Amino acid sequence: MSEEAGSQGEPKQKEWEFRVGVRVDPAEGLLSTGMDEVNGLINRGGKVVSIEGGGAVLRKLNKDDTSDDPVMTLSGCDMKVVIDMTEFGSNAASQEHDRLYQEGLELINPYIFIVGREHEPADTEAARDDLAQGKELFRQALEIDPGNGAAWWIIGKAEQVLEDTEAACDAFRKAYQLIQNNPDAAREYMFECLKLGRTKQAIEAARHARKLKPEDMGLVANLALALMIGGELEEAADTIEIALAGAPDDPINVNLQQRIAEIRAGNQPQPQNLADLDE
Repeated sequence: MSEEAGSQGEPKQKEWEFRVGVRVDPAEGLLSTGMDEVNGLINRGGKVVSIEGGGAVLRKLNKDDTSDDPVMTLSGCDMKVVIDMTEFGSNAASQEHDRLYQEGLELINPYIFIVGREHEPADTEAARDDLAQGKELFRQALEIDPGNGAAWWIIGKAEQVLEDTEAACDAFRKAYQLIQNNPDAAREYMFECLKLGRTKQAIEAARHARKLKPEDMGLVANLALALMIGGELEEAADTIEIALAGAPDDPINVNLQQRIAEIRAGNQPQPQNLADLDE
């Protein structure tokens, strides 16, 4: 995700549809869905056109069940909300959101670590002040548009710079829940979960990222890593084989395959978090 990814520009269609409700996630527990996005659009000039009754949300009891008649379980309920976006972005609140977002980005962006791009060191008082002020500006923007998942993503990157893993994990969790179609949000959340030993959440996020972009062997390897730390060694071994087949010269894949084999053989201890791999 680029640092500009969170700006919600002019919509290309007049009406947007959202499913709003609650659901039970196996890794995250009880979650609301769609509410922050809808409230944010309303705050920024969108208007509710209609609300239609929904119904039950079901999920497979066994996620690997590929039969024609899988066993399903109730996981939530929802309804459809249609928003007229004709006047989105035209009110004062939306303009204030955009100002806060842009000023916050200008403060945080120089310090964000992104592969292939230079960044400023964050070990000075001035840098810490910039990051703190930038985070505050983003939080003010989120009061106007709580559905802006990329704002949470940038806050998460700022917390990474500050080495506050708990805060980074919380920010990326919100980004992951709001930006379900972006594998980068899932990947960042996965790594922060692995730092904290939250392997169940990490595995679910890694599975989601791979599903979004199955051709990305880096995401396949990330899933293998999460499975390994989560103790799912047989599946981890199978998954890293797929990553190696797609990217055989990647040293990360080679090293990860070796580590998984050593743990399975009892020659290396079972890691509980990401830091254990360095011991």
